[in-house]
Amino acid sequence: MRSPATVPRGGKFRAVALIFGLFGAVCLAPGPAEARVRIETGHDLKEACAVLAEWSLAPEPPTPRLARFCRQYLTGYFESLRVLHDDHDGKGVYAPAGDDPYACLNLDGPRTFGQLARQVVRTAEWNPDLLDGGAYDLAHKAFADRPPCS
Repeated sequence: MRSPATVPRGGKFRAVALIFGLFGAVCLAPGPAEARVRIETGHDLKEACAVLAEWSLAPEPPTPRLARFCRQYLTGYFESLRVLHDDHDGKGVYAPAGDDPYACLNLDGPRTFGQLARQVVRTAEWNPDLLDGGAYDLAHKAFADRPPCS
């Protein structure tokens, strides 16, 4: 049996390697700046849609990250409206009953994502108080202003 005072040489090396390994793992871990951006506030939505509106004027691959996030947010917003309208429990809750789930939206005809993004940016510029609120409030103000639904 070995005495506790004699530690094999490999034991010290393993302990030092473990400490440096843990230190390296902590230092190389992705920080908050590398995390995926979430659109939570009106300011976040305006910033992302401004990138999409600018990029859509002269699109070149790759699509900027913020432009993709704006596109994803707008897609989710419109899909949510469609599901609310088409679901049997939600018929007529958001829009009048009928075939068009987008009857209350302030849109005349088809739009590109770039055009929708510019509408969000313009609405944010005209209503700066919406920047501190939720992103939904800004999107709702930008698209759901058609009487008698508003």
